[in-house]
Amino acid sequence: MACPAARSGDLSKLLSPRSVAVVGASENLESISGRPVKLLKRFGFKGRIFPVNPNRKVVAGLECFPDVHSLPETPDVVLVGVKAVLVPEVIGQCSERGVPYSIIFSSGFAESDDPAAQDEILAKARSGGMRILGPNCQGLVNFADSVPLSFSASLDSDRRPLGSVAYLSQSGAFGFASFAMAAESGVGFRYVVTTGNQADLDLVDFG
Repeated sequence: MACPAARSGDLSKLLSPRSVAVVGASENLESISGRPVKLLKRFGFKGRIFPVNPNRKVVAGLECFPDVHSLPETPDVVLVGVKAVLVPEVIGQCSERGVPYSIIFSSGFAESDDPAAQDEILAKARSGGMRILGPNCQGLVNFADSVPLSFSASLDSDRRPLGSVAYLSQSGAFGFASFAMAAESGVGFRYVVTTGNQADLDLVDFG
């Protein structure tokens, strides 16, 4: 199966990025903001990884940058794992930098009866032509190319059979729990995609 087609166009940079920044990257590799770096390294991601945290110089042995503006290159995808109140500033920086895609793990938006905050980040993204997956999602995984853009604990297992189909789920918890159960039975997927609040990209985009 090829990359899922999208009504919004080519999603190859989202599904197979050459570089990924992790905003809020933590030395605690079991936290939501620390696990993405851990998983990218564990899967053997072949692209460049840029941790972003103004309070760290190094995360998981990688040079850490204070903000998106200071990155040495514009990443294809930015993973956002900071408090909801900080997300608009991060998305604004990404948009100004010309980042094509961001995946927002942070919660505290429309699912918490705060649609205005979600509208704000969407407006900031659209001002720079950036597409958003989330917020309040667990991201996605491209197993064929070893690209885990997620913090899901279900990805800790080495049992990850490669399949030929994509599994799409609005719910991150349900989606990755289903992946884990399928993997235990020897059933694999090529992609697992979770969309969360679907402020921008939704299940239809990946269908």
